[in-house]
Amino acid sequence: MTQGMSPPTGFDALHELAGEADRMSRVLGAALDPAATFEGHDETENVYAVVDADGAVTDFRLEREWYDEIDSRKLGAAVLEAVNAAGVARLSTWAEKVAEAEANEPAANTPAPPAPVPAGPFDINPSGEMVDKLLSLLHRAGTEAQAEAKTAAAAAQAKPRPTKGVSDGGHITVLLDGQQPVEVRVETDTRWVGTANNLEIVSELRSAFVAAYRAAEEAAPRRRSTSAITELQALTADPQEFIAKLFGIQPR
Repeated sequence: MTQGMSPPTGFDALHELAGEADRMSRVLGAALDPAATFEGHDETENVYAVVDADGAVTDFRLEREWYDEIDSRKLGAAVLEAVNAAGVARLSTWAEKVAEAEANEPAANTPAPPAPVPAGPFDINPSGEMVDKLLSLLHRAGTEAQAEAKTAAAAAQAKPRPTKGVSDGGHITVLLDGQQPVEVRVETDTRWVGTANNLEIVSELRSAFVAAYRAAEEAAPRRRSTSAITELQALTADPQEFIAKLFGIQPR
């Protein structure tokens, strides 16, 4: 292509597509704070739970006289209620930040900047080498997906069993469905819960959740680091770089 010529048909559309991908990446990136924590409480406001940016439970707090309003036999249910409330707070905050980041982005009808003009003769036909690589990865991904579907179908036929984590002292048990807490069992024997102080109970809660998450991670099926999906994700991580490689574009 000589200087002053417009890019061929289809090039601008590709450029706009890459720009939209960049925009969404900025929006989601602006809404994500890896260091953020979110708190929720039970109905009585005596049990508080904290989750991190990934939704994992990280901490607890009990009001000094929690046992005046919560039967010790229902403490586990109150803990689970607080954990769920913290999860709702996390999702609500994330949705608000996404909306705020969207509002700070240029309007959808704002004209996109002009596409970079290639330095030399330009052919819209993609690189044969890149096409072959993409087709190979897509074929492998399809094969892997079929194998994983068969594994998932076999697992679905079996009765799902929650992952269990037991606290260091053995007084609290947490059950997870995947990464989602579904039950918290607190030993109601008054020889422990009746004499344990709040810090001891909180410490047991923390260690029970740590053990449950560790057990869930160990039980989860692992995708090979060399899987086709992983390679495709790496290849397309930067949309503009991917398009440049695919079409052999070298901006001036």
